[in-house]
Amino acid sequence: MQATQIVFPERNEVTLETVALPPLGPHDVLVRTEVSGISAGTELSNLLGNLNYDNFPKYPGYSNVGVVEDVGAAVAGFAVGDRVLSNGRHASHHVVSRAAGSAGAPQTLLKVPDGVAPADATFTTLGAVAMHGIRKAEPKLGRSAAVVGQGVVGQLLCQLLRLNGVHPVIGIDVFPIRLEQGAQSGTPVLVNAEQEDVVQRVMEATDGAGVTYGFDATRSGTAIRTLMDMAAQSGKVLLVGSIPRVVEIPLFDPLQTKELSIIGVLQPRSPMIAHPYYPWTQERNRAEILDLLARRALKVDHLITHRMQPDQAPETYDMIARGGSDWLGVVFEW
Repeated sequence: MQATQIVFPERNEVTLETVALPPLGPHDVLVRTEVSGISAGTELSNLLGNLNYDNFPKYPGYSNVGVVEDVGAAVAGFAVGDRVLSNGRHASHHVVSRAAGSAGAPQTLLKVPDGVAPADATFTTLGAVAMHGIRKAEPKLGRSAAVVGQGVVGQLLCQLLRLNGVHPVIGIDVFPIRLEQGAQSGTPVLVNAEQEDVVQRVMEATDGAGVTYGFDATRSGTAIRTLMDMAAQSGKVLLVGSIPRVVEIPLFDPLQTKELSIIGVLQPRSPMIAHPYYPWTQERNRAEILDLLARRALKVDHLITHRMQPDQAPETYDMIARGGSDWLGVVFEW
């Protein structure tokens, strides 16, 4: 069987190619893609060869929702016709291995709950990125937070922080479209960093205390110093975005004087196998996001600004590379 998939053959090049799928093994599931979501930060870094991702060709995508078309003889719990979420690429079809015993296996495959639209379900993987950041922050009821960058991950961070009882939650960006979407997400305080003094606004919103949790959900590398300035005493600064930069920060003030913690967050470092003292595996985090979507505790449908066809992939990534002034959530419809 053949599939069509998006490929980055060389740096800053995007095309479609036809590939032959491997024969279905006893532990494999064949999925026909309905929608795949773009993870803009990671995929742009891959396309541009940032973050040491300079090996080409590359096959982007890891937020895939589709319908099961065939299952191997040893597969349990999945049947033809099930709508499922997987880490499949941007491709018309793909094979998911449920075999155990190898690195990264069994691969993620989760049933999409009834009532959750396929395009909404594609936000699950980025939702798990945000959720991993929340777990690293260990938020407490009544503490405050700021999220710099109101792309998809930033929007989801703000919603998850509110679900954890954090108040106020402050969303910061330079693009009006993202601040407008933040208002629809329910973020109570939104700041345009190009028009306002961000630190001053944060201090006003927190009665001069600063924020306990400051999240960098950007690719710029410039937000970390601002987050340190707006942090409360003993605050945490968490780097969630893919930041292909080297930056300088002062070590004494405010890092030492405020006794701040700077925490790196990378979702693939969450475990594959649960432990009694840390049960939050990658798959469980995704399952939690799907449950939040099913219960409508998490809102994502308003975040989709573009629904693209696969043959529009080159122009889609050109749009993403230009910056976030006119788009937010982008999906490919197959």
